[in-house]
Amino acid sequence: MKVLGIMGSSRRDGNTNDLLDVALKGAADAGAQVEKIILADYQINHIADCKLCRQRGKCINEDDLPIVIDKLLEADVHIWASPVYWYTVSGLVKVLLDRFSCYIYWHTELNFLERMKGKGGAIIAVQEEQGLERAQHLIGCLQLSFEFLKQEFLGFVLGSGGSRGTALKDGEAVKKAYELGRKCAEFALTKK
Repeated sequence: MKVLGIMGSSRRDGNTNDLLDVALKGAADAGAQVEKIILADYQINHIADCKLCRQRGKCINEDDLPIVIDKLLEADVHIWASPVYWYTVSGLVKVLLDRFSCYIYWHTELNFLERMKGKGGAIIAVQEEQGLERAQHLIGCLQLSFEFLKQEFLGFVLGSGGSRGTALKDGEAVKKAYELGRKCAEFALTKK
């Protein structure tokens, strides 16, 4: 049983990463194997030209996406962590989500949709502004993605952003992140 954290902030030691680490600790303490990928460490190109991909019968991008896709497919649960940027997911997360199309339409040999089905999905969002309404589009984007992929939504945590260390001072968010990690591990156990 594996829980994969997907860190979607370009700030490797910031608040988003801090809360994701807390969630992954909760998952590990509950017995899950955990792994974290930092999207900024991978070259994942924007969708280039779907028309050309259709003509070729495969995606024209040659980047690190296959590595990330393999990690997504081998995990039982995905914890997506993103700062709220312009009221939605970060660009790093959005580009990865956009590129799922490459595996749905052009790399059909991997059975991407079928293999993503039934996995768990959770969200950690960090924002400097106050109020859930500021993060609703980020949460909605990922929830709709889980729905499309037929994944089970396991919950979300909204943490405080701003200067480094702010999220870890938010005791309620830290507690919720740890419990979300445990819940993800418990869900992963059902996948054995």
